Amino acid sequence: MDFEVVVIGAGVVGSSLALSLAKEGVDVCLIDKGTPEIKEDISRGRTAALNLASQNILEKLGVKRGIQNYLTPFKNIYVWDSEGTSSLEFSSDEIGQPKLGDVVTNNAILSSIFLLLPNHKNLRFLSRDRLKTLDPQEESIKVCTEGGENISCKLVVGADGGLSSVRELSSINIRTWSYDQKALIANLKAEKSHSNTAYQVFTKNGPIALLPMQKDDEESLSLVWSADIDYAERLLDLDIPSFLNELERKTESILGKLSLDGEMSSYPLHQLHAKDYYAQRVVLIGDAAHSMHPLAGQGLNLGLGDVEELASRILRSRRHGEDVGNDKMLSDYSKARKSINLRMMGFMEVFKQGFGSTNPWVRLGRNMAFGATQKAPELRKRFIKEAAGII
Repeated sequence: MDFEVVVIGAGVVGSSLALSLAKEGVDVCLIDKGTPEIKEDISRGRTAALNLASQNILEKLGVKRGIQNYLTPFKNIYVWDSEGTSSLEFSSDEIGQPKLGDVVTNNAILSSIFLLLPNHKNLRFLSRDRLKTLDPQEESIKVCTEGGENISCKLVVGADGGLSSVRELSSINIRTWSYDQKALIANLKAEKSHSNTAYQVFTKNGPIALLPMQKDDEESLSLVWSADIDYAERLLDLDIPSFLNELERKTESILGKLSLDGEMSSYPLHQLHAKDYYAQRVVLIGDAAHSMHPLAGQGLNLGLGDVEELASRILRSRRHGEDVGNDKMLSDYSKARKSINLRMMGFMEVFKQGFGSTNPWVRLGRNMAFGATQKAPELRKRFIKEAAGII
């Protein structure tokens, strides 16, 4: 047996799992089509709003020390719609916490993880290689890569994103649909202080998030603008001053004049959920199992929740002398995480549809529900704790 576990995909979720298992003595092979180097500024790129639960996971892995200087805390969340009919405002003070979470780039997290991986001799990292075939057998599973590697292991973990090769080769069915939107990603400078508040405005063309960032004692913002495709294409065709004028108009200049800090990028949005998270000696985590709209920034938090759950079950099986690829363990993991992930995905979908709908009856119900939430302390606390990942 070459390895106990092979992890396909070295993004934040896959590399976190590989590190978590290697720290406990599991023989792990991590395979990725890319390289372990972060070549761009690690304070730039796609961002994550790490809740408190995710931060605890990264702290246990030793990763949090490496990202400490790149974390920007947010204490408040302010959500409103462009029609001025509904708003919600939450604060960490309401649940007795110093913050609700931290904003950080994926690149910063990956950089910290990649520095730790070489410390574990029981972990092999195959970069610039792709999965070619999987051959599950009664007591093991064979992994063949395009680079000619032939590996035998007990369990293969698919952490290779929404277009997962592991999922496809294992014939795991999915439910998926397009949001008919693109996410526009950029770093911004603002005239006014962000005051450690995460802002979200819902417009008729899609939601806009302005997340607080900090670099070298200088405030900035991370923009995630989820826009209907036709409108997104028009935005991408605008010159920078026209784009910023439109953004200021849509956000009602809540942070004053805005300026672009670096390049802007975009990617299409869709929702995906695997009907099962496992097959014979194969299991899915992160975006390979589920992906959702980025409006609340919960995707990576759910993925890290998968990591914690799967790692604990693998280690428990191992301590009991059981096969770490046994169906019972994989089924239990799937059931545990599906209920949590589907609840969050459903909640976010209701939130998106409620704020984004132009139907007057939906808007009336939304306004009544949000008005009640603002006035009900226990309901507010539950909502805030859910967002902070402490329920």
